[in-house]
Amino acid sequence: MSRPKDLSAIFQPGSIALVGVPRGFEPGRVFLQGLLDQGYPGKIFPVNPRADFIDGLRAYPSVKEIPGDIDLAILLVPAPLVLPALEQCGEKKVKAAVIYTSGFAETGDGEGKKREEEILRVARNRGISLIGPNCMGIYDPNQHLAFFPGLPREAGKVGMISQSGSLAILFSRMADTRGVHFSKIISSGNESDLNSSDFLSFLGEDPATEIIGAYLEGVKDGPAFLGALREAARKKPVILWKAGRTPGGARAASSHTGSLAGSRMAWDALKNQARILTARDAEEFLDFLTVFYYLPRRGGKRLAILSGPGGPAVAAADACEEFGLEVAELQEETRKELKKIIPQTGTSANNPVDLGLASVFQVDLYWRAAEIVGRDPGVDTLILQGRGATPELDHQYASGVIEAHRKIGKPFIAISLGGMYLEDKSKEALLKAGIPIFPSAERALWAYSHLVLGPGNKLTKSDPDARSRG
Repeated sequence: MSRPKDLSAIFQPGSIALVGVPRGFEPGRVFLQGLLDQGYPGKIFPVNPRADFIDGLRAYPSVKEIPGDIDLAILLVPAPLVLPALEQCGEKKVKAAVIYTSGFAETGDGEGKKREEEILRVARNRGISLIGPNCMGIYDPNQHLAFFPGLPREAGKVGMISQSGSLAILFSRMADTRGVHFSKIISSGNESDLNSSDFLSFLGEDPATEIIGAYLEGVKDGPAFLGALREAARKKPVILWKAGRTPGGARAASSHTGSLAGSRMAWDALKNQARILTARDAEEFLDFLTVFYYLPRRGGKRLAILSGPGGPAVAAADACEEFGLEVAELQEETRKELKKIIPQTGTSANNPVDLGLASVFQVDLYWRAAEIVGRDPGVDTLILQGRGATPELDHQYASGVIEAHRKIGKPFIAISLGGMYLEDKSKEALLKAGIPIFPSAERALWAYSHLVLGPGNKLTKSDPDARSRG
């Protein structure tokens, strides 16, 4: 096994030069705004020959005129100016560079490919580690690094590689709504130099990263990637969202980042060899990350479903069995205790436990039932579907469920059904207590089945039953 490359200049830079940062509100300006928004504590050097100051920071006409050392340069200049800017970085002994600019191999024409070959030659001759071109670079809330303003400041335990820059921005915000936060996101673009294999190796060793996620359109060195993937998956859960699975998608991937997507059979073989989870879309990718984030220790197959609405409870029971899980058989003593607290009509003390319509007003039914069911030795995990009828009742619901979760010590999963979304403060409280929230039981159980059954789970969404549930 080869040692991961030294990427400290990228992930722990003491100084950053923004080469070509504009004075006005243009796309490249977001890099400066992102660093300022995160409170980056190092030195920031804007480089723009037509400005003396940008956002209160002294600007310099060129990289060479910046006083002191520079760890990382972010190149925002047009494609024809990237090569001379990189040459200046070499003369300044800059250690690493992120190239935001597009117009290289992803264009598919000879000129773009030649440009990319030239910048790689210069970078290697000068000892500069490159991310990109055609990328956003690094988001690392632990180090107060960001490539866009308004990204979450809270650091988490997911390290993500994304060959799409826009998706890296979008997904950081999508995940925030689920309480899933990142140790790092690496937008790698065309991967002319540093590539997904390098970043997999790095994240596999990174103490701040406990789960690895990756959005990939293709790889350039299959054997090296497989080796890095296997090694990373041996240490941490790896969840891969592979785009470009169809001929149309493969063509789009080639024009997006210049990636060679490879055949679906090749990627299926790689998944089986490395024992990783693969997601088909953004929702599934986020669902997988959520269960591994909140339920890191593999739970059991026997689930209890507590629900106010009856129809969704039946659908959840279907999903349990279709996804290889079990609807737990409650003990007689458990059912007797439930009958003492739930209304006599319109309810059921069997599993799924139907708490009836009254539960939207009598929210104590949820946590009282959860404590009774949670004590049943035949139950591994509890699914709770519902909420209170008002924000105040929502708050009571969340507080009671959190206390029951603390007492029982088994995994709880909350379902916030469409049209019944939890009030924001209640949602935040549940997430902070370690209770993940999903928009449907079907999505939660599909993801949970992969946590419990592992990468060897043979059920896929191509199966008719699974497709209808996913």
